Amino acid sequence: MKFTRKGRWLAAILAVAITIPLASCSSEENSAPSYDPSKPIVCESFSPTGGPISTQVILTGQNFGSDVSAVKVFFNEKEAPVIGVNDDHMLVLAPRLPGENVVIKVVIGNQEACFGEYFDYQIQTNISTICGGDASATTDPVGTVSLAEAQFKHSISDCIQCDRRGNIFFGFNGDNSDHIRYVANTTADKLKVIDNPGVFLTVPIVVYHPVKDRVYHMQANIANSEFWWYDQDNDFVQMDKSSVSWDDMDFVPSGMAAWAARRTAAYNWSDGMFYTRGYGGYLIRFDPETAMGQNLTYVFASAPGIGTTNGSTYGSVFDKETPNIMYFSNDDTHCIYRLDVSSGSCTVLTGTSGTSGYMDGPLKQAQFNSPHQMCIDSENNIYVTDTNNHCIRKINLKTGFVSTVAGIPQSSGYVNGTSESAKFNKPVGLCIDQNDILFVGDSENHAIRRVAIE
Repeated sequence: MKFTRKGRWLAAILAVAITIPLASCSSEENSAPSYDPSKPIVCESFSPTGGPISTQVILTGQNFGSDVSAVKVFFNEKEAPVIGVNDDHMLVLAPRLPGENVVIKVVIGNQEACFGEYFDYQIQTNISTICGGDASATTDPVGTVSLAEAQFKHSISDCIQCDRRGNIFFGFNGDNSDHIRYVANTTADKLKVIDNPGVFLTVPIVVYHPVKDRVYHMQANIANSEFWWYDQDNDFVQMDKSSVSWDDMDFVPSGMAAWAARRTAAYNWSDGMFYTRGYGGYLIRFDPETAMGQNLTYVFASAPGIGTTNGSTYGSVFDKETPNIMYFSNDDTHCIYRLDVSSGSCTVLTGTSGTSGYMDGPLKQAQFNSPHQMCIDSENNIYVTDTNNHCIRKINLKTGFVSTVAGIPQSSGYVNGTSESAKFNKPVGLCIDQNDILFVGDSENHAIRRVAIE
C-alpha cells in the first residue's frame, strides 16, 4: 500500500493506539505515572535505529511521564512530533533532514537526556513535475489554466524565482518579441500569465527580495534600467515601476553582449541592495528602495574582469553566515567564484577554470559543465544547476564537498522518481522555498520540476 504524507501520520497515530496505551478520558483508568522532576530522565534505547522522514520511532526509557504536551524530543536541532508517551515508552516521528550523526534528545521541564547511539537518518530525494514536460507542445498557455494542462512550446532557459506564498515565477522568450511571464502555484493548482513586456532584443529576468517577499522584474539588457515588482495581493500588477540612476554608466559590454549581459541578481541581507555580476566581468549594485545604483567594477579593479572578462552569470547568492561574501557562477569558465564585496577579492571556490567536466568531491577537485542558477538553503548549502551535465549539484560550505543530489550526470532525459533514476535535460533555473524544496527550470524538457530532499 502506498501512503501519502497524511496517510503516514494516520498510520503513526494508529500505531500509538496499538503500542502505547495512552491516557484515557477517565482519570481512574489512567494508570500511567506522571513525570517526576525529582528523578532523572533515563534514555535506554530506540527502535528502529534509522530511517527517512516520518519514520515511527519508539523510545524506551524511564520517567517520560504521560503528558504529550510536556515532552519535547529533538533529533539534533530538529524537533520531532511526539505522538504518544507512557512513562517508559514514547512514539515520535523522525523530522526532516536533522543532519549527520543524529543524537536523539528528550527534554521535559528543566531536565534533558540523550540516547547513547546515533539515529541513522536516511535521506531520500524525490523528483516530480509541477507543470510542462511535453517538449512537443505547439502552443504556450494563455490566461489561467490548471498545472496539469500547462504545456510549453518554448524552452525554459532563464532564471526562475519562488516566494514565501508558494508562487513560482518563470518565463521565456516567445515568438514575435513576446517575453511571457508566468506564475505557478501548487496549492491553488493554477498557472497564470502575469506579464508580457515584449521588449525587442532583450530578456526580462526575475530576482527575489526575501525581506519584503517580492519578486522584481529587471531587464537583461544592461542599458535598460527599468525595474518593478509584482503585487501578489493585487493580481500580480506591476508596482513601483522605476529606473535605476547609476553613478557611472561605464559598465556596458560592447556589441550584442550588452543585450543579455545581466541574467540574475542577488539580494544582500546586510545592505539591502541587489548585486549583479554582468557579462564581461562588470559588477554593479542598486537599491530597490531609492533606485540609486553604483558601478563597483573600477572600485575593485582597474579594468573589468570580476571572475574573468568572459562568461555569463545566471547564479549568485550571498553567504547567510558571512554576508559580505557573494558566490556566483560563470557558464563559460565552468566555475563557481567567491567574491568579497567589501574588499573586491575574487577567487575560484570550485571548478577548474576553462575546463568542463564532471566530478564530485572536495572543492578543489570538483568539476562542472556550464553551471547556471544557484540558490542557498537554510543550512547554508549552495545548490547549482549543472546545465550541460544535466543534474543538480550541492556545495556544502561547511565540509567543502561537492555532491550530486538529483539527475544522472552526463545523461539527459525526462524521468521523474528518485535521485537514482530521475533525469533532466539542460536544467537552467533553480530556486528554493522556505521549506528547502527546490524548483528547477528544466530547459529542454520545457518543464518546472520539484526536487524534495527529505
